Amino acid sequence: VIVSLPSQNSAKIVKWKVEEGTIVYEGRVLLLYDLKSNNGTAELKKLKATEVGTVRKLLAKEGELVDGGAPLLELERGCSHPTVMNDLCAECGADLRRESAINAEASVPMVHSVPDLKVSEEQAQILGKADEERLLKDRKLVLLVDLDQTLIHTTNDNIPNNLRDVYHFQLYGPRSPWYHTRLRPGTQQFLSKVSLQYELHICTFGARNYAHMIAHFLDPDGKFFSHRILSRDECFNPNSKMANLKALFPCGDEMVCIIDDREDVWNFAPNLIHVKPYHFFQHTGDINAPPGLA
Repeated sequence: VIVSLPSQNSAKIVKWKVEEGTIVYEGRVLLLYDLKSNNGTAELKKLKATEVGTVRKLLAKEGELVDGGAPLLELERGCSHPTVMNDLCAECGADLRRESAINAEASVPMVHSVPDLKVSEEQAQILGKADEERLLKDRKLVLLVDLDQTLIHTTNDNIPNNLRDVYHFQLYGPRSPWYHTRLRPGTQQFLSKVSLQYELHICTFGARNYAHMIAHFLDPDGKFFSHRILSRDECFNPNSKMANLKALFPCGDEMVCIIDDREDVWNFAPNLIHVKPYHFFQHTGDINAPPGLA
């Protein structure tokens, strides 16, 4: 559809507020223009979009004097909803629960802790490529790190409170169960050294609160893992960690390594380094192992 100057008088294009490829929603300002009135004075006006669409071509240049009713831009109606958060399009604001917008392009959740934020396959490829270029520039690969029985061992049994190097914590308030965690010996030195060559990500079947608590013990300043924490709450499959790889790394996992005490949850992936399970507390295995895989 062609958007034209909504006046019979000539006008001067002052400033475009969009560019080709911009997704616009109803009411968004497209451009500013000076409208010449009959008495010769100029009045600054705003041209706003009357529908959702994508700007395909600008037909006038800034500073150009155009006639009344002249075509200004080509607008492709509708929105493919390339970025979605909680069923709302982040581009046009449409509520996809009300629309029959099951055809929304956004289907790839690329942020570890925000699975409701999704982007289109095309956008995921662009973001994934940018991540790869950044890693290559920094001369780093990616290392996905498991927690339970890989870097730590946790129990919720009653234990003495004076055990050396054991963290004691509650996750859900003062009436909730106590957890007790010990770091695998050498973990801090390992993280310090490996972080020089790898961008570190946590990938665990522990719940979100648990994963972030353990991350705080391992990395209180956030210099190793930052926000890159994938917990059970964000896993697509309760028995496998493989399902999230495609979303996190849409261009492929050739630059990704994994360390875990379990091979089965990664479908015995060739880029997995299988480590000996760390066992500190007697009578306790992996408290966060998926049902049936414990």
